[in-house]
Amino acid sequence: MKNLILFILLSVVKDTVGQKSYFITGAANVKLHVQEFGVGKPVVILAGGPGLNAVYLEPIWENLSGKFRCIVLDQRGTGNSRLASIDATTVNMKLYVGDLEALRTSLNLERLTIIGHSWGGMLSMEYAARFPQRVEKLILLGSGGPTSSFFAYFGDNIEMRLTAEDKREVALLDSLKRHNLIGVWPGYFYDRERAMATKPTNDSLLFGQPGVSDYAIKDYVATQKDRVRLLEKFRGDVDLIQGRQDPIGASTVCEIRDLIPQTRIHFIEKCGHLPWLEKDAQVKQFFDLLHKSLL
Repeated sequence: MKNLILFILLSVVKDTVGQKSYFITGAANVKLHVQEFGVGKPVVILAGGPGLNAVYLEPIWENLSGKFRCIVLDQRGTGNSRLASIDATTVNMKLYVGDLEALRTSLNLERLTIIGHSWGGMLSMEYAARFPQRVEKLILLGSGGPTSSFFAYFGDNIEMRLTAEDKREVALLDSLKRHNLIGVWPGYFYDRERAMATKPTNDSLLFGQPGVSDYAIKDYVATQKDRVRLLEKFRGDVDLIQGRQDPIGASTVCEIRDLIPQTRIHFIEKCGHLPWLEKDAQVKQFFDLLHKSLL
């Protein structure tokens, strides 16, 4: 399906202001925006995409902020972390990892606990590969794999769930050269009723600067051999939480577990790519697992 968006967001987007909001200097002197919510053990939260604004993860930091200091980074080219230009010299894995290391040093933390959703999980693994001694724990939420293997079936797993009406909407959005997220939204869910109840109506606040996704994915593929080689030596603590019916697929879970055998796998039954938007039982199980993984 043409221009299938990789990862997805909440249906209702609102301006979210952290209790603390500031800028740090990331790799190549890029100014990166950071918000903080809550107090307690620090946890860095990374959004998906690549190129999505972090606001869609608000239910996660709202849930955690009673016990944890949630540090939400606007990745380069998203939110208020604007880039003067989008190209291979400003969007690549070396710079993404450099940004995370700059965040760690700015926060004066010895090691990072990172919660990464989708692309955020992929970026988390890249950071762990390059800076294993700086990782306390990775919590991967419906993460893509350490290689590009899952791209072969990810789009098909979404498309097979779409109705004829969904596909017409996707085609219309593509013809208008707009993001087709709204059209493919139901393909990420186990429960179609929940998908339609949470379906976005306006994507204008959901996406960062155009082009970020293309350059990020291209370099992720180009660097996968080194990532695999380094992750084979990674001995850090990893939890992976995934909906059983997530279109990312169980094959991706197996790939991660084969490469990082200490990974603890937690499946949520009857659940898709965004567990916090599925039915109540799945939402409860998701947050229970997330809290336990952070202990």
